[in-house]
Amino acid sequence: MTTLAAATSLGGVPEAIAALAVGGTALLLAFASLTRPAARLARWPLASALLGGGWIALACGVALGPLGVGLLRRESVAELEPLGQMCLAWIGLLVGMQMKGSLLAAVPPSLLRWIILDAIVSFAGAATVAWWALRTAAPQTDLRSMWPLLAMVGAASIGWSGELRSLHGLDARASRVAALIQGGAGLASAIAIVASDMFTMKPGGSTSLITTLAIAAAATLALRSTLGTETGNQGRLTLALIGTLALVAGAAALTGTSTLPGAFLLGMAITNLRGGSMRRMERLVYESEPAVAAVFFLLSGIILGRTPGWWPWMIAGGLLLVRIVAKPVVARIALGSAWDEPGAQRLRPAPVRQAPIAVALAVATLLAHDTGAERGCLLALVLCGLGSGVLPLLWRARA
Repeated sequence: MTTLAAATSLGGVPEAIAALAVGGTALLLAFASLTRPAARLARWPLASALLGGGWIALACGVALGPLGVGLLRRESVAELEPLGQMCLAWIGLLVGMQMKGSLLAAVPPSLLRWIILDAIVSFAGAATVAWWALRTAAPQTDLRSMWPLLAMVGAASIGWSGELRSLHGLDARASRVAALIQGGAGLASAIAIVASDMFTMKPGGSTSLITTLAIAAAATLALRSTLGTETGNQGRLTLALIGTLALVAGAAALTGTSTLPGAFLLGMAITNLRGGSMRRMERLVYESEPAVAAVFFLLSGIILGRTPGWWPWMIAGGLLLVRIVAKPVVARIALGSAWDEPGAQRLRPAPVRQAPIAVALAVATLLAHDTGAERGCLLALVLCGLGSGVLPLLWRARA
């Protein structure tokens, strides 16, 4: 009886009430992100960076979670897992929709060179930083047991944020560099998802991954067949998409794989299939991006519990150093003269900023295996994301 009471309450607060509080806060943040005041607020560089990176929603989650008022405790994280998986699936869907065949065929060699070089340098540098910090904190831990975390941190460091409004970087004189930054951000996020899943795959995990991808492909065909080629109404499109995403997320959970690859495949298929219904669905997903991002970062803040030790701060500092030192150098080497074009100076801090996919990769790892180490890596990536988002603004202000 005591166990049951403990399982259904949170310090005297019924779990149902706590869940309603989280849902209500998520909806408020989602709707607030779509209002005109939010659009006016986004004109300020700092506000634009915080809103675009999801950090305000994450702060609300921290305030509700174990680090704040404790409305939701660590024991209740399992109750949030289905919603977390759906948000992860939506993020994978968004990244997959950037893999349009016509756009990939138009990728210039300089951008491809930049992304590949950035992926290699970022993965190696971030994994080395994480290995050093974890090895210092727990000398008895061997590389084999640490490798999944190292690979996740390395993959999360690939790429950069494609948001340029906070940098005031949409200068007509540097339109080519701006296009390369924004296009490369999407491609780098796709590489990060693939790298994370490939390098963290458990023995025998390829079978589970193939099964999940096969289910996602079948779900895509079923979605296409159900909607046909007509545009359909908004409600039908929304229900069909949510049902398909739930199927993909459920298949990933049953097979023990990440939700991101299957949702990524679904998004890539939708954006490359012809038909009015597919184009309407694309617009639906893109228009809902701010709201879903707000819900996801709110959940991330709640999941982010208290992490003992100093090593997450060491990882965050090391990752920030890698981004500050290595990222601009890689961009200069890969882009050559384009990086020195008139007007491109304001855009140079852009690769320093961490991509939003980093937190998603950490949450996916934490939902699969919830220990202090995964929470510490999530904290490190959150700290690095905040630091890398604010530093370019400070540089611009000093300039």
